[in-house]
Amino acid sequence: MTKHIAFLESNLTGSGYEAMAAARAAGHRVTFLTQDLDLYLAPGHEKLDPAWLDSVVSCDTNDPDSVVATVKNLDRQVDALLAVGEWHMICAADASRSLGLPGPSPDGVRAARDKSLTRRLCAAAGVPIPRFARVTDPDEAYRWELPYPCVVKPLDDAGSNGVRLCASAAEAAAHIGALLADTHNERGQRKIPAALMEEYVDGPEVSVEILVHGGTPTVVALTWKELSRPPYFFETGHHVPADLDGDLADRCARVATDALRAVGFDLGAAHVELRLAADGPRLIEINCRPAGDRITHLVALSTGVDLCAELVRMHLGPWTPPTVTTRQAAAIAFLPADPGDVRAVRGAGHARLAEGVTDVSVYVSAGDHSRPQLNNTARHAHAIAVGRTGRQALDRARASLSRLHIDTGTEAVYAPR
Repeated sequence: MTKHIAFLESNLTGSGYEAMAAARAAGHRVTFLTQDLDLYLAPGHEKLDPAWLDSVVSCDTNDPDSVVATVKNLDRQVDALLAVGEWHMICAADASRSLGLPGPSPDGVRAARDKSLTRRLCAAAGVPIPRFARVTDPDEAYRWELPYPCVVKPLDDAGSNGVRLCASAAEAAAHIGALLADTHNERGQRKIPAALMEEYVDGPEVSVEILVHGGTPTVVALTWKELSRPPYFFETGHHVPADLDGDLADRCARVATDALRAVGFDLGAAHVELRLAADGPRLIEINCRPAGDRITHLVALSTGVDLCAELVRMHLGPWTPPTVTTRQAAAIAFLPADPGDVRAVRGAGHARLAEGVTDVSVYVSAGDHSRPQLNNTARHAHAIAVGRTGRQALDRARASLSRLHIDTGTEAVYAPR
């Protein structure tokens, strides 16, 4: 039966678009609620395909009351209201509750969005976390008792915005001051006026991709995450499945599912990030939405499970967990943006011919202006590849990108970070 699904904004890194495309492919009517459609059509990231949408409606998507009024005034009753991007998860949860539509507990989403509240709830539930402090004044950096370096980050931002490894109290204080002075995020929402200082867990990073229905989590896949060199934590690639020894995969899954229960997230997809310390996994953050960066696509290539399609299905009626199978490994590598005006794009066809490559997407064309990499969204292109192992797939994706040249007036050559 055809349903009507309203999507509240989207991220710019794939999964929001995949969810709209999945809804449309299933025969449902799709309405996109946004206050800035041009954002999704601009260069520098993957672009929204209007073919996925039946209608676009403008409203104040940061205000639940505006969203509720807009949904009530649509020409057809809405069966589900979904947000897939981090910025609008709370608003969608609040609006869904007001409209009597299926959706996650707003309190659970708020607990996940506030990293300090996440840590307090998880610590009380026995979930392993880094030592941390919630700070509202830069001078608190000088009173922190844990050794440096430490990580300083916003409480409720996304995309690695503002996350930095600080080597000293003076450096931490300066960064805290900068975070507190930056009062709104890139979608115009007021941030929590505090920052998080936490112990630096010096180990690899993985994420656990989970579907949650009725408060019961189903682990679908584990992702190995490639990061830039400190002091920043930009994501440069991923592969699925994560290659973990012994019972480490089960331990990661247990930490992630225990964390979701601790914050009370009860319906939807979750992307839970962990660091692998010498004594085991520790929680870094909970994202109450599908992973971005096309990780959802990697999971589908690797396991046969379409996380975004499952997210749509679980909001429309009875749902049972999908069958997870291991088919192959899949990986994505990103080409970070170099600043300047794009003069030419060369080698895309050659890049697509690399062994194991299933997709090469270039986000810019000649004449576009490229900005420096300040977060996970400042990229020129990506390549996706498959292989026997995650490492082989990642190497293939990187080899593909090495054939691609974006001329911005610099002589930068692609190299994994």
